[in-house]
Amino acid sequence: MNDRGELLVRLQALGVLRPLDAEIGHCLLDLDAQADPALGLLAATASLAVAHGHSCLPVSQLGAVLGEACPEDVQLPELPDAGTLHAVLRASRWAVPAEDGAAEPLLHDGERVWLGRYFHHEATVARVLRRLLASSPELPDAAALRAALSPFFPLDQGLPDRQALAVLTGLVSSLTVITGGPGTGKTTTVLWLLAAWAGLRLAAGLPAPCIHLAAPTGKAAARLGDSLRERVAQLPVNDELRAALPASASTMHRLLGVRRGSTGFRHHAGYPLDTDLVVVDEVSMVDLPLMARLLDALPEGARLVLLGDRDQLASVEAGNVLAAICAAAGNGAVSPARAACIEAVIGGKVEANVQAPPFADAVVELHRSHRFSGESGLGKAAALIRAGDADGLCDGLASDAFTGVHLDNEAAHRPHTALVERHIERLAELLRCQDPRQALEMASRHRVLTALREGLWGSQAINAAFEKVLRQRAGVAPDQPWYSGRLLLVTRNDYGLGLFNGDIGVVLADSDATLRAWFPAEDGSLRNLALAALPECESAWAMTIHKSQGSEFDAVDIVLPPHDTRVLGRGLLYTAVTRARSRVTLVATADTLRRALARSTRRFSGLADRLRAPMA
Repeated sequence: MNDRGELLVRLQALGVLRPLDAEIGHCLLDLDAQADPALGLLAATASLAVAHGHSCLPVSQLGAVLGEACPEDVQLPELPDAGTLHAVLRASRWAVPAEDGAAEPLLHDGERVWLGRYFHHEATVARVLRRLLASSPELPDAAALRAALSPFFPLDQGLPDRQALAVLTGLVSSLTVITGGPGTGKTTTVLWLLAAWAGLRLAAGLPAPCIHLAAPTGKAAARLGDSLRERVAQLPVNDELRAALPASASTMHRLLGVRRGSTGFRHHAGYPLDTDLVVVDEVSMVDLPLMARLLDALPEGARLVLLGDRDQLASVEAGNVLAAICAAAGNGAVSPARAACIEAVIGGKVEANVQAPPFADAVVELHRSHRFSGESGLGKAAALIRAGDADGLCDGLASDAFTGVHLDNEAAHRPHTALVERHIERLAELLRCQDPRQALEMASRHRVLTALREGLWGSQAINAAFEKVLRQRAGVAPDQPWYSGRLLLVTRNDYGLGLFNGDIGVVLADSDATLRAWFPAEDGSLRNLALAALPECESAWAMTIHKSQGSEFDAVDIVLPPHDTRVLGRGLLYTAVTRARSRVTLVATADTLRRALARSTRRFSGLADRLRAPMA
């Protein structure tokens, strides 16, 4: 290890840099004895930035990124100024101007630095999305499009229905992005889109399309499949068209084809997916590398539909693809050509602008929630959180202005005792349940959600408090991990078993009185597995808000620590509150809520700028 890496050693010792980050910096300095030590710092911080969800490092934000990782009682050492860092980039042979074919460890555009692989992930996503946007599928005439939409929407009603706009976008474009808050009808809209598009193909004498539904987690995929299966039977279409619609969804990993012992997938640019259209749900959860892999495997001529809520938490890993696409789409105005198409097919006028960015024609935001109205307590609270209005939220909670949303300040200081007292009788019902489907349905009615995994206010400690009482009720020894009625959360992917991080199951006896774990299958059925075969699991009485993404519950208790932590933020609170259908209890203090709403998550990325670039 060279002496020029002294600052890296110090930052690692302070707990700012991970060993991996520091090693990347040292390796770059070892490659070039003449390199300025600041180059190693840039490389190490670019690696750290990826760990914090950024796909690149703005040079001007080096101190901010290091500060994100700095322990709260530690002061950062003096860092090189921006002028020095820019000069180092210009002079280095190992940090070169960013180009698609560049293979150096660091790439830069003068203002931002990328680790090479993340620059190329951004390049892949931007290239394929721009290709989809620029492609011109053969379009039916306006009369055929009206006929395809008319079973699902009333036409010529003045201001066009946003769901109808989304379906029309999917009929005339190779890329469609449908975004909106919880309960705004994204899943229903995409089903109508698939039915209308498949109907147009069948009417033209073409074979039934090959459609794939996918989501980033097994839980989200199961929910998407369940939701669509429930709605397909109610569609006003004939049996031939109904049979052409997909009956199940899979994880993105399963769709791409996991290869044992490899980080690669079976499907890629050289061996693309056999598909006509891919729908991806919960896109806010999809990280940049996984989206790049999916788009790389999308064949020429296939269409892509993305669904998600731009205000939810971004993926745990690097990147925020949905936010970048929405940013590139601008403020909602569409091109004059798209406005004319909307008027001819749906009727009514929309805002048009000759300066509208190209992605404006691909993105449709749904506004009206069918789960809870904007005037409901949940709707009002979610809107205030989304807007960052701490005064409005805290004042409304103090006056009980939000029906179904309550603040429990007292329980925030004794979360274990309060939650056990409040919920143990309901959870104990699972100990008596004999039917796995009924047990999973019972468990889905309520969940405790936490901002943290560890510590007094974390999911692990709250689960332990529930476990202690439930084991006593079940007559199970403290060292016995399994008992009938235990709710499970999978914490590690097992591709062989088809279980994925975030999947929820329950332990119940089978017909031979043997305890087994029961999980929902992709086709809506249940499957059971031997307990010894399970991947890493933990109890799921409480789970982190991150793990809850893609889930819905009738009611949630949201536990936030009274002390400040960088995890707390507006997106985290919005995601937690919008997991509920009808009731939310905030186990928190008003000060904690104010701190959370004051902090908005930011992700440094070059993707939005790539998408905004003029089309060739």
